[in-house]
Amino acid sequence: MKTTSLTKNIRFIYIYIFVAQLFFDRALWVIYLNDKGLSMSEIGIVEALLHLGIVLFEIPTGMIADIYGRKVSLFIGNVLSIGYGTFMLISDSLTLFGLTLMSFGVAMTFQSGAEEALVYDTLKEKGREKQYTRVFGNMTAIALLSLSFAKLAGGWMAEISWELVYGGIIVTHILALIPILLLHEPEREKNPEVHRGIKQQWMSQLRAGLKIWRKNKSAHIPIVFFIMVVTSIVILTFYGQEYFTRLGFSSITIGIIFTVEGLLGVVMAKIAHRLEGKWSFGSITNYGYLMYLLFFLLFIWSPDWAIVLSFLILSQLVTLYEPIFSNFIQEKLESNVRATFFSMISVVESFSIMLLFPLFGLMIDTIGFRDGFLCLFIMLTILYAAGVRRK
Repeated sequence: MKTTSLTKNIRFIYIYIFVAQLFFDRALWVIYLNDKGLSMSEIGIVEALLHLGIVLFEIPTGMIADIYGRKVSLFIGNVLSIGYGTFMLISDSLTLFGLTLMSFGVAMTFQSGAEEALVYDTLKEKGREKQYTRVFGNMTAIALLSLSFAKLAGGWMAEISWELVYGGIIVTHILALIPILLLHEPEREKNPEVHRGIKQQWMSQLRAGLKIWRKNKSAHIPIVFFIMVVTSIVILTFYGQEYFTRLGFSSITIGIIFTVEGLLGVVMAKIAHRLEGKWSFGSITNYGYLMYLLFFLLFIWSPDWAIVLSFLILSQLVTLYEPIFSNFIQEKLESNVRATFFSMISVVESFSIMLLFPLFGLMIDTIGFRDGFLCLFIMLTILYAAGVRRK
């Protein structure tokens, strides 16, 4: 593949990322389900089913991407996203909404891992792997820009009609199929199991992923740290909306906070490769985690303005670390298990969220927000201490 083709492929990936992230209901779907008659507890069940879909299908879909191709995986994921928009419009019961959100979780699994694997193999084909962190950072920045635009546009569309919101999702994900079809799929290492049955192929992929885990002991602590940091920031982001409300912030102010958080993330994603060039991965992981703990503590005990500032910094630390972490793991993988291994990381992450989300909600109801955040901080601190001791 010529350099111009390489540039073209990366450009098509960027276009796909922007269009595929245009979910205009991202900040509205809870309101929509409530308008449709679901109680908050029923909405909680629906949310759990979404993550259950991720837990059940993340690894199998990663195997599909490695065995049958990343383009195939991305195509299926976008078709399911089209189905998500369609069934959100026509569903009228807890059962149908539950199945719809679960299918959306499955759609996410077809995309996660496949995108990163396609980018890394595209660069690897031309010996440009060192550019991966920069390209991944650009992908993250584009995704955050797209989501910020979708949240703003979605609010305006919802004022007109919900049909416009979900019709927009259907149209944009039909359009997302175009750059997918135009993508070049780089050559991957031949899978020795490719001519065997599907069950044998999938078992081979799973064994290969576990072998990589056992072989690369230096990656254990960064992976565990990454999973717990992502889980905690998801909890802060999800429950932070209600927490900020109880602190006295208006809906408009909260909307501005989360918009600023997304736009700052664009900058962080763009500069991640510069940080990687100046510091070793071990130093970034160690000092980054310590900074995360420090600002987490400030998030718990600070004046209101400092709580907001701490939240913004915590979010940016995660955004800054993600492309660096992804590059560190990518360098340890062969192409034929690249998506599978990232899917294994993702499924543990989703399982962690499934466990801690309801637990944290229970803590809020029994001991309050700040004590609940303190328990989460203690958990993260114990994890850090255990990681340092293991080193």
